[in-house]
Amino acid sequence: MRPSIRVPVVPLDRVIYTSALYTHRDHSDKRILMGPNALECVRARRGEIARRARAMPRGGASRVAVLALIALATSAAPRRATADRARLPRDARDERLDDDDARLRAEEHVAYASDARSRVGLRRDGADARQWIERISESPRAYVYRNFLTREEAEATIAAARRTMRRSEVVNEADGTSKTSDERTSSGGWVSGEDSEVMANIERRVAAWTMLPRNRGETTQVMRYEAGQEYAAHDDYFHDEVNVKNGGQRAATVLMYLSDVEEGGETVFPRGTPLGGAAPEKSGVTQGNACERALRGDPNVLAVKPRRGDALLFFNVHLNGEVDERARHAGCPVVRGTKWTATRWQHVGALNIGSFARTDSQTT
Repeated sequence: MRPSIRVPVVPLDRVIYTSALYTHRDHSDKRILMGPNALECVRARRGEIARRARAMPRGGASRVAVLALIALATSAAPRRATADRARLPRDARDERLDDDDARLRAEEHVAYASDARSRVGLRRDGADARQWIERISESPRAYVYRNFLTREEAEATIAAARRTMRRSEVVNEADGTSKTSDERTSSGGWVSGEDSEVMANIERRVAAWTMLPRNRGETTQVMRYEAGQEYAAHDDYFHDEVNVKNGGQRAATVLMYLSDVEEGGETVFPRGTPLGGAAPEKSGVTQGNACERALRGDPNVLAVKPRRGDALLFFNVHLNGEVDERARHAGCPVVRGTKWTATRWQHVGALNIGSFARTDSQTT
């Protein structure tokens, strides 16, 4: 069985959104995770320690030790936050979006607390709804969020998309337009948080998980794959110069599974390396055999099997803003059953806001 690292769900009510990506250490200080502003986490932890210290008897040895820990956290916090912050390069990130655009600041300074908080316990149907995040690869950076969606949310998303379903298209690399292709044989539709509170809540949670605000996400695309249908290996980041003018490059992809699949339909990364596994150059995994080997359960293939409610997050760019070619992935052919997915792409910058907004001539 392929090893994975299970990490606690990030407390979404502590999330601070900016256009840079952050890392922080969890409370055990043993691993680095993608997460909220490191300084905010340290401050929250420091406040908890201070509250415990005030509750202790004066002059006790325990109180002295706790006060020493507070002093250490106070001096270390700014250095950690600065060292952990990785800014995207100028050609992938427009700093005017942070400094000059009042509308952008107003939209991104939103407290996603009660409605984005993680849920634990049992679903209405009695199924286990415990949530956790598994890191499945460092190359590309990829994570699986178990039970990200409830059964009701998955069913509502499918129902909302049915009326817009049509033959799926791909991006034409030559001019950035859309076209049909034999590489993508599914059908798809679109759902927006502007039309449904269910989708609005999902969009907020996607923003919190990716650390990229809601206004940086494209409209969610819902896909249906029948037996024999697939999506051949492709990149989610743009190769053309047209699409990046609106929001910049696609920084992250969140692929949500809306149904179980009896057989097939795995999401595979032919160039990716499973956590604790061998690189494809050594294991022999290729773009041509990845799906076949994933179907057999080969642990050397970086693959995720569709399971209703789960969500896959992977980053299409490195922390320095350069595209990650190992994020190339494929939707394997469905052998038995029907596969439903919902995909939301999060960009480096906000869409249609500030200096990333397209002009009228670019949108016609």
